[in-house]
Amino acid sequence: MSADSAPGEVLGRAHRMSVGGKLSFRKRVPPVEVRGKLPIVVGGDDPPPLADLIPTGFGKVEIEVGSGKGAYLVAATEVRPDTFFIGIEAAGSYATFAADRLVEAGRTNAVLLVDNARLYLEDRVPERSIDRLHVYFPDPWPKRRHRGRRFFTEDAPRLAHRVLRPGGHLLVATDNPGYAGQIARVLGASPLLVRDENEERALIEAGPGHAFSPTNFERKYIAEGRIIRRFAFRTVSEAGA
Repeated sequence: MSADSAPGEVLGRAHRMSVGGKLSFRKRVPPVEVRGKLPIVVGGDDPPPLADLIPTGFGKVEIEVGSGKGAYLVAATEVRPDTFFIGIEAAGSYATFAADRLVEAGRTNAVLLVDNARLYLEDRVPERSIDRLHVYFPDPWPKRRHRGRRFFTEDAPRLAHRVLRPGGHLLVATDNPGYAGQIARVLGASPLLVRDENEERALIEAGPGHAFSPTNFERKYIAEGRIIRRFAFRTVSEAGA
């Protein structure tokens, strides 16, 4: 299977990122065919807690929401072998594809989890337990009646602040100008987060695998000439310190 071939093209961007959002998602996750010993866990109706996914020996843990075909995970696991990555992907076909890529690359510091990312962050990830939360090219849900399904709704700052360790970063990239505006407004208005432009510049200069890049959507949109907007928001105390 080539790194750029697409598993299950019937799963478009909108469907892949929206297979649920409600608790009913977990009861209707379709069967996932796992071949061999792939680093993939199917959450089902009772996903394992975060601690059960992390091997011993890793001091840093990061989560990517919507890992897709795994381009970012493959790059990140190479440049930061001391960090353990969990890619949460709602579509089993994409998660399996990404897990295949990790095995082909010889990576042992990541796992794919088939689940709804928002639900998992809410009920399986303990407070202040991860170092970074990556959300790259989330579905913009352009229809007005569907915008409540976006990842970056009004409670996104609370959710990120709860799972990130003090000083941890929420890292975001999007090509959609309207959604970028909403993200900047929602995150920027929260007393729990502060935009860290120095970190944004440092991570971009550090190159692929550190943050933001690469992803398949990024490659596609850059080729189309779209502007990519990238944000780093750092957690602060509720008192704003």
